[in-house]
Amino acid sequence: MHRTCFIPCNLAAFRTTKQPSLGFTLVEMVIVVVLLAVLAVVAVPKFIDLTKSADQAVMKAQIASIAAARDMVTVQITLHPENLNANKSRFTLKSGQRIRIRGGYADGRWNNTFIHLVDISSTAQVTSNDCDEEGMDFCVRHRNSGWFRNPNRDYVDSASRGRGFVIYPNGYNLNTTKCYTYYYTPNDSVTPDNPQKPITGSDFSEC
Repeated sequence: MHRTCFIPCNLAAFRTTKQPSLGFTLVEMVIVVVLLAVLAVVAVPKFIDLTKSADQAVMKAQIASIAAARDMVTVQITLHPENLNANKSRFTLKSGQRIRIRGGYADGRWNNTFIHLVDISSTAQVTSNDCDEEGMDFCVRHRNSGWFRNPNRDYVDSASRGRGFVIYPNGYNLNTTKCYTYYYTPNDSVTPDNPQKPITGSDFSEC
């Protein structure tokens, strides 16, 4: 007579082999998505801040180079006055390039003066307030005294009648965003009665 088993008589027959996981469970995927979202919230602003800081560092270096070039030209004019033309509006550099002079200083012009004095790559001169030049990191635009003494900027006194240029990053608008460096000569003619030293500066308040 056979005995009836009320529990498995052969436990080995009921063993199952655990199958390997074929992918993420829904819960795991939700956790991953949440973690990525948190990382994005934390990391993206820091990345943007680093990019802005890099732009500002480059622009500070630009304005330092421009100021140094301005002073170098003044020294060269003192040492080699024979390189000035008759009406003292042009000066010939050692390289043979002729630049514009205003009041005994390098004129506030990019295309025929400072482009020969400083080496700033990936920069294009434009005629628009929007800097959207493909392949360029910065734009340069000439501005008259009215732009510099505008109440929103007020970088020069109301008596100034000079001119200058402004350098600003690609993707920015010159008039709507204060993120630029500048060079301005307050001298209103080639031979003013009281020559004044051109100013350099920057405004990163809205970068």
